[in-house]
Amino acid sequence: MSATVLAGAAQLIAIKLWETPLSVSTVIGTTAIVNLRYVLMGAALRPWFKQLSPLKAYVSVFFTADENWALTMGKLKSGEQQGAYLLGSGLTIWSFWILATIIGAVAGGVIGDPTEYGLDFVLTAVFVAIAVELWEGRSSVLPWGTAFTIAVLSAQFLPGRWYILLGGFAGFLLEVIRFDD
Repeated sequence: MSATVLAGAAQLIAIKLWETPLSVSTVIGTTAIVNLRYVLMGAALRPWFKQLSPLKAYVSVFFTADENWALTMGKLKSGEQQGAYLLGSGLTIWSFWILATIIGAVAGGVIGDPTEYGLDFVLTAVFVAIAVELWEGRSSVLPWGTAFTIAVLSAQFLPGRWYILLGGFAGFLLEVIRFDD
């Protein structure tokens, strides 16, 4: 799975759902919803993809993750047009993801629970760094604030992880409405 699905959240959700007797369609549907963000990420990269052949564009999409997408967007906004950046960083992430999976499978019992070492904060730290990179100043306050508010409220009133999708959709929708005016 680590070699064919470069989407950590999808893998973690799929594994968690497989613990309970659910249908395959539930697992696929849930992971598809979680990964809808890649549609938006791909749309943001469209100007760069237009410069590539379809094969290169599709290969780059496969190796796109949140982290290298954010870094690539930063590069593109600064005026750089290095198409290999997205693919190269994606290949690096993919390689380390597979290596970490192998280490976890082979030595996970010896290493123990990653939270004992404070590694449960790493994902949060990565996303804070991504947010800092994507922050565009005052124009970001309203959509980000809306996304945050909807996510917090959804987490209080809805089961599961719907708050992620609802918060992201609220921020996205507000931004679309603002740009249509």
